[in-house]
Amino acid sequence: MPRYLHTSVFVNNMDDSIDFYTHKLGLKLLDGPFHYPGNADMAFVGNDWNSYIELVYDLEDHPPYQLGNRYEHLAIEVENLSRVMADLKANGIKVLQDIKKSPGGGRSIAFIEDPNGIPVELLEPKGAGATA
Repeated sequence: MPRYLHTSVFVNNMDDSIDFYTHKLGLKLLDGPFHYPGNADMAFVGNDWNSYIELVYDLEDHPPYQLGNRYEHLAIEVENLSRVMADLKANGIKVLQDIKKSPGGGRSIAFIEDPNGIPVELLEPKGAGATA
């Protein structure tokens, strides 16, 4: 049976990206960062290996990465969205959209930005009720 495994994103700074996803969002550094000479540095962050984010820093010369025109956002479920957002704001994380009800009204959502300009949607768990 197929299952979703991970999303791979190019990052401009591995240390900043690991710090954001682990210390700011509370995910775990599952493995890495690994250095593959002449190729890339890679690290893996998530709650577990069931689904995770693969962070990739390309070692070849290139201009800084920009969002592609078909890329939308990452989504991460968090407990106590109000507290998480307050902590992120206190840590200077850029808020793209503060807490509001999801389009279906079933839960609260907010959007922040990672160090690479990637929008990250934060959602409270299904059935937690909308807190906005």
